[in-house]
Amino acid sequence: MAKITDDFLAVIGGLLELYGQQASTTKVNIYWSTLGQYPIMSLRLAANAWVRKSQFMPKPADLIKMMGGTRSHLSADEAWAIAILASDESNTVVWTNEMAKAWAIAEIVYHNGDRIGARRTFIESYERMVNESLMYGKSIETFVSLGSDKQKRFDAINRAVFTGLLTQEKANYNLPKPENTFSMLEYKSKKSMVSDSMTYLTKIKKMLKASRAQIETI
Repeated sequence: MAKITDDFLAVIGGLLELYGQQASTTKVNIYWSTLGQYPIMSLRLAANAWVRKSQFMPKPADLIKMMGGTRSHLSADEAWAIAILASDESNTVVWTNEMAKAWAIAEIVYHNGDRIGARRTFIESYERMVNESLMYGKSIETFVSLGSDKQKRFDAINRAVFTGLLTQEKANYNLPKPENTFSMLEYKSKKSMVSDSMTYLTKIKKMLKASRAQIETI
């Protein structure tokens, strides 16, 4: 484990002093092991926000919440509403590692015909995995499982961007690039123009041939 930084000690030490608590090596190490991986600026802002709302010393989980730890994870019910889409291969699913792993466990129950049991299995697994991720300070990873239906893919990815589940950068990676689309349109346009030109030339040749035939008969 990395050495506790002075900036971190300043934040946690300041909170302990403000709330009249005794500082100890064990206590500081607990805060460090659970909060040390977060950016110090985020931790400082979370601490400042906390002291404005509470008269009690924050636990590590309280500060994680203030930094958006739990808000970044969807609730179990919200996660289930997304994960269940994976039961249809035509659907594109935008989800987190926790959702995907929980669905992998619940999917067996689901395909056995027990939807209620699958939902219960998913929720229990998902909540356990989210708690483990928060405990070990794992960052949230969102990824896209592409379905076979292209229109559903477009809708799912853009909806995920709108709800904040997916960044625009990741969305662009999984959607057709504009320049590719424009290139295809340009190619089709040129192909159509060439086809029209060939048809026009053919008509001219026929007209010239007919004219020569008329001249020769005079």
